[in-house]
Amino acid sequence: MSKHLHDLTVKEIRKETEECVSVSFHIPEKFRDAFQYKAGQYLTLAATINGEDVRRSYSLCSAPHENEWRVAIKKVPYGKFSTYANEDLREGDTIKAFPPDGHFTISTNKNNQKHYLAFAAGSGITPMMSLVKTIMVEEPDSIFSLFYGNRNATSIIFKEQLEDLKNTYLTRFKLYHVL
Repeated sequence: MSKHLHDLTVKEIRKETEECVSVSFHIPEKFRDAFQYKAGQYLTLAATINGEDVRRSYSLCSAPHENEWRVAIKKVPYGKFSTYANEDLREGDTIKAFPPDGHFTISTNKNNQKHYLAFAAGSGITPMMSLVKTIMVEEPDSIFSLFYGNRNATSIIFKEQLEDLKNTYLTRFKLYHVL
């Protein structure tokens, strides 16, 4: 796998909460092999912000079967990259990225009948989104229970998508909010 930076185009930016955007990227055909990923992996993004080279890693919240490369970036106080992504980054902009990496992954099997249990808080939901979506599709007899903590209801990242997953997989995806 190629371990150098690639220029990617920002395809879409969605405001997920007041403090968080999700950003999807167009992956050119010539980079598709290098950018194949497993649920739970991350992208390291790089940008020059106010003359300084800044790199940050963000978990992919999309699932491989969706044919999308999307990360969520929560704005943190004094966070150079997170502030840039939430306030200045625009659709059509070019950003540099390393191919997906990381070992927070799982091997799925269509014959599995497992009950997965996960806990996430705040922006820690991003790799969980990828894992939940992948397991629901690739393991039709498995169950996933997710406990998700946030300060309040307005800070729940992916609130609508989580509700959609719950409604789609009524008996298999259990979601418990802890506020």
